[in-house]
Amino acid sequence: MVAHRLRSASAGDLSRVKSFLRENGLPDLGVHACLRNFVIAEDEIGSYVGVAGLETYGNNGLLRSVAVSKDSRGKGLGRVLVNTVLTDAKARGLSKVYLLTNDASDYFERLGFQIVDRADVDTAVKTSVEFTEACPESAVVMRKTVD
Repeated sequence: MVAHRLRSASAGDLSRVKSFLRENGLPDLGVHACLRNFVIAEDEIGSYVGVAGLETYGNNGLLRSVAVSKDSRGKGLGRVLVNTVLTDAKARGLSKVYLLTNDASDYFERLGFQIVDRADVDTAVKTSVEFTEACPESAVVMRKTVD
């Protein structure tokens, strides 16, 4: 496991979170609207090593922007970030969490997400910038019941 400190994002983190996402090949559209629901992992000198966010839509959520720095991958940090977001989703009373991915469906299946058809996604979730602008139509849609 990589040494890190988890914390909630604040308004002052916006530009760094967006830069971190771009550096790791993820879109940054819409981050400003849900930044308060992001968790950030930092190393001992305060450098970002991972981020993950949550958008809420009624009693459903959208896991977004899960990114881990190249040097920190394969050490369990992604799982920690996702589980932290899912714990937050449960505390908020959400029943399902969705995500979109271009190339990590196998990874998210190991974390309990299942591939679903876009037609089976909650209507409110489909209004997110992730569904409407940031991710291609070819992205895999996944869902997990929050338990």
